[in-house]
Amino acid sequence: MNNPVRGWWQQRVEVPRLLALGGRCDGATALEIGGGQGLGAQLIQQKFGADQVLSIDLDMTMCRRALRRTASQGQRHIAQADCTQLPLADAQFDALFDFGVLHHVPNWQSAAAEITRVARTGAQLYTMEMYRDFIQHPIWKRVLTHPQTNRFDHQEFIACWQQLGWRLTGQHRLTQGMGWSTFVKT
Repeated sequence: MNNPVRGWWQQRVEVPRLLALGGRCDGATALEIGGGQGLGAQLIQQKFGADQVLSIDLDMTMCRRALRRTASQGQRHIAQADCTQLPLADAQFDALFDFGVLHHVPNWQSAAAEITRVARTGAQLYTMEMYRDFIQHPIWKRVLTHPQTNRFDHQEFIACWQQLGWRLTGQHRLTQGMGWSTFVKT
């Protein structure tokens, strides 16, 4: 995420919606996938109340930007990693965040399985995602770059998490192409 409009949307729309659906995660050890330039890590700590945040991104340039942004701001750690093969131990996070990242991952099911593996029982999962209808819309296909195969709709996305042992606790669909969901790991 290297776009001021996207940052505004994350702060003004995504975070309030996810807080309304899933509440805060005070004191949590949190993982953010696709952390970009570090805004999400800041918001997870400031708005959601996480004590420690590990933000990962596949792009090392984004990791460097995030490190500069968050250098003097509390317990935020930035690492370069692939969310389909997390270099992390099992069951270590209380809260996990997907601010519209999984729709960029070609094998998003592997990422969901990895997120599940590193989540503790009782962990909260906060997601905002773009669905197949948005990604494959003729106008957005020309403007934005997204994988076009193995995409999901709202119900398929929720079903995947439920099959992995997550219980849906909140959901809101803005349109057929976008939605927010919160889950708890059982």
